[in-house]
Amino acid sequence: MASDTVLDIIGQGAWQGGRVVDNSIFEGIGMYFKGDKPVNDAAIQQRVGVRTRYAAGADERIGVASMQNLLKTVPFDRSRIRLVIGATNVGEDKWDPGPLVQYSYELIREACPEAMVLDVYAGCPGFNVSMELILNLSLAGMLEEGDVSIIVGAENIHRAHPFPDLDTSNVIFGDDALSTAFETKATARPSGRHTCSEPVTADVSQDLLSGIARLLLKAVGDDRLDGLLIDNHIARLDFRVPASAARVQHQYISLKYPEEAKKGTFDRFRDALEFYDTHVNAFAFDINSLKKSPDLVNRLAQAYVESGRYRTVAAVYLDGDFQAALTVHRGEGFAFERPRRGIVDAVTRTHGCFGDYIYGRYENDDLLGSMDGKGVFLYATRGARKVWSDLLSRNARTVKDIDLLIEHQANFAMIPLTMAQVLNNGQPDIQKDVVDFVANRMVTNIHERGNCSVVCMQRLPYDLMRGALKPDAIQGIPINRNLEALKQAKTILYDSVGAGMTRSAVLRLI
Repeated sequence: MASDTVLDIIGQGAWQGGRVVDNSIFEGIGMYFKGDKPVNDAAIQQRVGVRTRYAAGADERIGVASMQNLLKTVPFDRSRIRLVIGATNVGEDKWDPGPLVQYSYELIREACPEAMVLDVYAGCPGFNVSMELILNLSLAGMLEEGDVSIIVGAENIHRAHPFPDLDTSNVIFGDDALSTAFETKATARPSGRHTCSEPVTADVSQDLLSGIARLLLKAVGDDRLDGLLIDNHIARLDFRVPASAARVQHQYISLKYPEEAKKGTFDRFRDALEFYDTHVNAFAFDINSLKKSPDLVNRLAQAYVESGRYRTVAAVYLDGDFQAALTVHRGEGFAFERPRRGIVDAVTRTHGCFGDYIYGRYENDDLLGSMDGKGVFLYATRGARKVWSDLLSRNARTVKDIDLLIEHQANFAMIPLTMAQVLNNGQPDIQKDVVDFVANRMVTNIHERGNCSVVCMQRLPYDLMRGALKPDAIQGIPINRNLEALKQAKTILYDSVGAGMTRSAVLRLI
């Protein structure tokens, strides 16, 4: 019999500082949007919806500040902390070998010295992916009743300086950090059979992606691969954005389906998306564990199959010398017993064929990000319908049942176009339905805080509950019109999209 609740959120803490930066800082410095359109306040608001953003101080670790706030405001026994995750892309220092969450963990290390501590690199969906990871550990019984897990999300774009000075990607982002605490509410006792292959090792220093992909193809054989986890200890951000796992995924798919690669399927957006949605349907992301050992990534892969939600998951431990150890975990007979409340289900899908839409590269001894804005926009707006449909339908729900949507706000213009895709049932007044949904069943703060990457998914519900949001309009569309009712939402969907490219949606029932 399914438990009433297996996992749920018990509180949040936030970085509350920073200085407000308006769009005037980008005017008159020689920055142009495509088409040689000068960057100014009006153009930024028209294109992305951002009016202001928050910038952190150069010497402040805002992730630590959010953890301090969580510990101060949310009562729980620190000795019950079993898992601490840093969800990030760039973090607070792009040269830091990581894991970046180690600084926040220092605040509680003495109370929970045996906790699992790791970063998650899954693009902007890192918070959602981390929620699903905690859910799987709880469903597998590896996290027990009363155990506490913490996700620290931190992005300090102004300090990390990930983009060239005149790159228009800079106008989108703001700094932010939040920490969210979860409690496992019941101890699961899954039954079934877990098996894992003997580790296969290889030196992949000459060909990282294809080297691991070839190991994967041989080890998985004819089985369908549901997911790939890489504990990545190569201390360079360009190996983590996008996650190396996403890049390996695509190399593996190209090797598995050579005829599709040969005829250019993966070079055409529509065909590539359809192929991945039909034949792949898998996740791929990196972690970076504090204790440098293969044990943790294998334990996580085991939890994914013992949760009953996945059958075949590969775990790779990749050390700093480009030595890879791959193990394939398989589960038989495990059944996913969906809880009735709390964090009940999630879907994470990675389309590694689009991994080069956001990536890090070296330029004049500096490490800088490159973003294909058009590609990201296309993937973000076209990829939601399939993921949402899969998640909601298997939970006997539709989009109409969503009381509150927490949507990743990379660019406000993406939001109505995404909603048009998921709400479209051939009705003639689709735009009316879109405006109504955005105004009354969503919350937005991109106009005040910018795109805060991973942290958006934590900041939005936090600001809703503390009364920090106000009704407004962005690009002619009303926002935040139903705030008091949304505080009482019973069916909540978290949806995020980002580098990899990965989309992750999580369903929470109150």
